[in-house]
Amino acid sequence: MTQDCRLGGKVKICLVTRYFDFRNAGIGRVSMEMKKGLEGRGHEVFALSTDKTSLLSYFNYTFFELQLRLPKGFDVYHALTPMEAMWMPKSKSVVTILDLIPITNPERAGAGIGYNILKRFVGSRYFQLACGVAMRCKKIICISKQTKDDVLRKFKVGEGKVEVIKLGISADLEATGKQDDVFRIGYLGQLDRRKRVNLLIKAVKESSVNCELVIGGTGVDEERLKKLAESDRRIKFLGLVSDDKLVDFYNSLSIFVIPTWVEGYGLPIVEAMACEKPVVVLKDAIIPEEVKSRCIRTNVLSTESLIYLSEHIDHSLLNSNSRWAKEHSWSRCMDEYIRVYEEVRG
Repeated sequence: MTQDCRLGGKVKICLVTRYFDFRNAGIGRVSMEMKKGLEGRGHEVFALSTDKTSLLSYFNYTFFELQLRLPKGFDVYHALTPMEAMWMPKSKSVVTILDLIPITNPERAGAGIGYNILKRFVGSRYFQLACGVAMRCKKIICISKQTKDDVLRKFKVGEGKVEVIKLGISADLEATGKQDDVFRIGYLGQLDRRKRVNLLIKAVKESSVNCELVIGGTGVDEERLKKLAESDRRIKFLGLVSDDKLVDFYNSLSIFVIPTWVEGYGLPIVEAMACEKPVVVLKDAIIPEEVKSRCIRTNVLSTESLIYLSEHIDHSLLNSNSRWAKEHSWSRCMDEYIRVYEEVRG
């Protein structure tokens, strides 16, 4: 049966996602920050999610369960990905689109479908179906101009209903000057094929340089990557890096490298920049230009080249990047979403 929920507060918001935790990495981060930020401002939030983990159960959750579990009586229904927007009341709905990677770059997809042609085909088709339905929402929010351009190119939707709202980073992220004498290369993010962390591991393994590679994050490729590292003592897997450890993590690094194929935005890049760390990406990476243009771009990863790049960095660039990164505020993000909610509520 459909639930009926009558709540008080400034705006009554039904917030729908897969998980309100880090099991789905960046989307989980956005989900948690949205819930915390809205509740912190006194809005009433009904948080709807699932505890199931398989791709089949996620299909069941989005395609069947949500039509029964969506509560009635809310001012706004906000799906934090297109997959959750299937059954939204369209006149009251907002959808956030982080990226269109399963449509624009299905061969580079991760999250468990990248190695399986059938899963990739079905996942891409279902994602496209969900996005098509999501275009009926009253407001469509993209996290970058790149994603907005992709949406307008791939779907018949009026530009006036599509907005860009940048995500935030922790206000605590800043340079502390606590780095030690070890040349330390860092990565933080999901461990799946889309991120190409294997290239970073290979670069360290093929080098005799005295260095350290620290890899933060979890994902479907974790065991595969650990096996690739073959107990090289210079390569350390940290697992999930908690929020209270982020400042220390970034400030321990000499250089931050994210060898990803494609990103909707790349918040770890922004976080590293907030801590005044040089950030390296590969030239063929598809990353929003406002982010990629601030990174050091290279064709080939090697430990020796990373050392050279870190020693010849323009420190004025690091300072400029830090100021830009700190413009990514969750408080500002909440301001903009609340404005959208009020517009949808009417």
